[in-house]
Amino acid sequence: MNRRRIVVTSVVGAVLAVAACGGGSESSGKNPPNDPTATFATVPEPTGSSTESGATEVTAEEITAATLPELAPSGDIDLPTGTPEELSTAPPSTMATGPLPIPVVTLVDAGTFDTPVELFSRDGDPRYFVVEQNGRIIAADDLSAEVMLDITDLTAADGERGLLGAAFHPAQDLAYVHYTNANGTTVVDEYVIDPVTTIFDPLSRREVLTVEQPFGNHNGGELAFGPDGFLYLGLGDGGSANDPERNSLALASRLGKILRIDPRESGEQPFTIPADNPFTGVEGADPAIWALGLRNPWKFSFDGPTGDLWIADVGQGDLEEINYAPATNGEGAGRGLSFGWSAFEGTARFNDDQDPEGHTSPIVEYSHDDGDCSVSGGVVYRGEAIADLQGWFVYGDFCSGRIWGYDPTSQPGAPIIVELAQQRNLAAIAIGGEGNLFAVSNVGTVSRFAAP
Repeated sequence: MNRRRIVVTSVVGAVLAVAACGGGSESSGKNPPNDPTATFATVPEPTGSSTESGATEVTAEEITAATLPELAPSGDIDLPTGTPEELSTAPPSTMATGPLPIPVVTLVDAGTFDTPVELFSRDGDPRYFVVEQNGRIIAADDLSAEVMLDITDLTAADGERGLLGAAFHPAQDLAYVHYTNANGTTVVDEYVIDPVTTIFDPLSRREVLTVEQPFGNHNGGELAFGPDGFLYLGLGDGGSANDPERNSLALASRLGKILRIDPRESGEQPFTIPADNPFTGVEGADPAIWALGLRNPWKFSFDGPTGDLWIADVGQGDLEEINYAPATNGEGAGRGLSFGWSAFEGTARFNDDQDPEGHTSPIVEYSHDDGDCSVSGGVVYRGEAIADLQGWFVYGDFCSGRIWGYDPTSQPGAPIIVELAQQRNLAAIAIGGEGNLFAVSNVGTVSRFAAP
């Protein structure tokens, strides 16, 4: 009988581990951590599974002048002290009665692209949209692929730089892109799109926001509209290693944060700050900040039915982490939370000069053992094509290419994680048209998850 192994850890987040910088190399020379304590359960394969026999181990920035004044740090700012559970009064619906059925999946080649780093979708459109790091966005399905946008004259694929993310406005014929320009500065631009073809109008380009990057890595990259209709942007800590400028926990810096803005132009303002952002009106704080204490959150996602926020944060030399923030009545996930970098790397103490209090620990972490080094995440699957995968959070590792599923109904401190598949140079796990789940390889291959 074919069997698969599930890892059930006895410590929060101590499951599988990763930590680099999404293609960076500052982790070289780091000593690997001790193996996490784990117990193993063996579960029979579903009848008729086509998987291989045997056991699979489951083992300082520039603030837009037209928007915000220059800000200085304030010594009397307190970090948020509540855990996600304490800050949420309603149980997230992701946490259905569990455990969930053990999924078995296969990957089917969907297409080949030039240095893809992300995949996204538009409501009502059956196609999937691929972000190519060199500066193009491609709309594709099983029969065709068409260029929607080409900004290769504005950016270039260079390590962790290039075109990194994009998102469609949920209610208007607009799209937003996140890239680094020729100077390495983070830029978010707005485009008008054709409502039928979805082609971006290059003459409509409007600069929304810029943030200077002190180093060439940790640029973040994710753009996503939340359930509240606002735009969320992920930015790394500025790069190099060890958070040298101590940006991630500094409320005067946008680096090492998730930002939340209304990207629409308002008078002379290129964007506006939602009134309920957590640090609006706090002396010395940048009001665009939504969540802090992140090293390089280049992938995050909202779970559609619940509004819960899932963040894959790339670690330093030892640990990779998945952070989870539940929503309250579908909104507010992650509001004002600190996820601990660089006071912590995962659950391990890191920079001793950073306050250890008031941070939210990862729900899953894993080490750099077994060739893992940089987390690429991830989404909760809600599609119809793979029944047993519904409700699982799917993520993977760039270096090893391993793809895992995490059961959110796992008991606290004992996460259930199953190895699902493998994809070389895994850059993203994302939802495309019609709710399909895709794995994106930075060397070119985009694959669709399917039932075997």
